[in-house]
Amino acid sequence: MERRYTDQYSHELDLLYKRYYESMESNIYEVKIMLKKIVTCTAIISIFCSDIAFCMLDSERVAHSAFIAKQGGKIIQTTGTYDDRHAPYSTFKVPLALMGYESGILETEDHPKWSFKEEYENNFQGWYSHEKGVAYGWCQEHTPRTFMKYSVLWFSHQITERLGLELFKQYTAKLNYGNRDFSGTPGQNDALLNSWLGTSLEISPHEQVQFLEKLLANELDFSKDAQKMTRKIMDREEEWGGWKLYGKTGGGSANNGWFIGWIEKNGQQIVFAQYLDLADSNLDLEGIPIQKTVGLTAKEIIKKRMLDLLR
Repeated sequence: MERRYTDQYSHELDLLYKRYYESMESNIYEVKIMLKKIVTCTAIISIFCSDIAFCMLDSERVAHSAFIAKQGGKIIQTTGTYDDRHAPYSTFKVPLALMGYESGILETEDHPKWSFKEEYENNFQGWYSHEKGVAYGWCQEHTPRTFMKYSVLWFSHQITERLGLELFKQYTAKLNYGNRDFSGTPGQNDALLNSWLGTSLEISPHEQVQFLEKLLANELDFSKDAQKMTRKIMDREEEWGGWKLYGKTGGGSANNGWFIGWIEKNGQQIVFAQYLDLADSNLDLEGIPIQKTVGLTAKEIIKKRMLDLLR
């Protein structure tokens, strides 16, 4: 049906152009009328084509979740399409901490200590409200440790804005992170604020694990001290079956989120990444306590997997 409408308006547009050129030999009033009709007809065709493209994309979208765990460089467990890429959201705070320590903007686990300012909220996307900020524990003083623990967005922005665009580009070029697209929202010039928040940057669960493996082995192109400090502030102060937990949550829409990290004991490490889409029809959440965020629910899924694996 949509094709019939676009063909109809395309034919009418051809006739209008012909009449337009004929009217140019007549008078300016007729020219203006023809131009107005051409613009209207072109807009109608554009709307129809946009609607068709959107419907095609939406119908092709398949909700899915994925998990991967590695130990000693070998994959030990997977589910789903773990090589598919998704926006990293707050899991990108791990690379941001790395950049902060490398540049000297961040010093220790507890320094610097930055105070919240209401003006910082102007940089947030539309989903945010001050009430949410209060509920998340963002609207107060924070340190690198609490930045990671409470996933404080304004702290991320303070790191990137202090880095500046050129140094941010230099550091991200060394990361080899996901699709390496840090451009942000097209036409918005917001790379320092939103590139990792559902705009341009994407990474797969497999790539998340590969990145963490390099971080654990001090094999990233950053100083050993910066890598060590980043690992320290990822400490979740929690144990799973006697294994110490390190990790980071990440959340996008109401349905999508991450948990990435590792557990370690007696020099052994298991590195993992869970991408969770609650709209996934194949998702089995039996025995999983649903948390207040998708990222924390993803953490509970991994916890169950790891405890089952370690038995």
